[in-house]
Amino acid sequence: MSLQAMAQTLPAEPQPGGTPDPLDRTAKTEPTKTIDPETVIEFGGSYEDLTRNRPAWETYYFSLSHKFSSGQVIYGTASAVSRFQATDPNLMIGLVQPLGESKRWMATFEASGSPHHEILPTVSFFGQVEHLLGKGWVARAGLRHSRHPSDTVNIGIFGAEKYYKAYRGAYTLYVAHLNGRGTAASHAFQGNYYYGERNSIGAGFAFGTEIESVPFGLIRTDVLDLSFTGRHWISNRWGLSYVAVWHRQGIAYTRRGAQVGLLLRF
Repeated sequence: MSLQAMAQTLPAEPQPGGTPDPLDRTAKTEPTKTIDPETVIEFGGSYEDLTRNRPAWETYYFSLSHKFSSGQVIYGTASAVSRFQATDPNLMIGLVQPLGESKRWMATFEASGSPHHEILPTVSFFGQVEHLLGKGWVARAGLRHSRHPSDTVNIGIFGAEKYYKAYRGAYTLYVAHLNGRGTAASHAFQGNYYYGERNSIGAGFAFGTEIESVPFGLIRTDVLDLSFTGRHWISNRWGLSYVAVWHRQGIAYTRRGAQVGLLLRF
């Protein structure tokens, strides 16, 4: 999640550095394949310029993930997020747990929180179940519960993806319910191309209605989003991640920016 997630409904709040993929693309088509344990550290930042003379958004983050040979992954991120001249620290910890020896079922659990919570939720919990259907197809469903000082948001996440040779296509539906204020739905499409052993580039398109946190509360607006993402390993140990995004937040403003991260693998 990160700029790759783009928004409050896509999903509830950005997680700089992104949630790690518990299995590589080969393991998602061959789930019984042996997985090599590894630890990856990522640190970086993002900058987004806003129209209508609104102050720019900035994020700085440090993330750590460890993958076990069983396919289990533990990960976490510490970040500082600045928006609308307010800055929130944020901490997140997560676990990906394969279910059963076949590893065709996986569960993901996340918890995050911000002690200042001027912009980000006070606390947020996320759970998801993913099923490898075979022939490159993957289905997933999840729920994110976020508590803000004055409101509570629940977001249902439903998606499917298809891997074919060096390509991946994915669709995700986000349905957000703001306590006492109705629902908002958004749609996200993403395509990826994998090259080399671990490298990838991708493009995304999203639209719909989004619930976003601003200093005076939560607002609901129509959104349109375009993104370009990538990950490239310079060597076996060092790599780069990058995201470019264009995001129109109804008539309120348009965001344009990028995120860059430095990867270190052990």
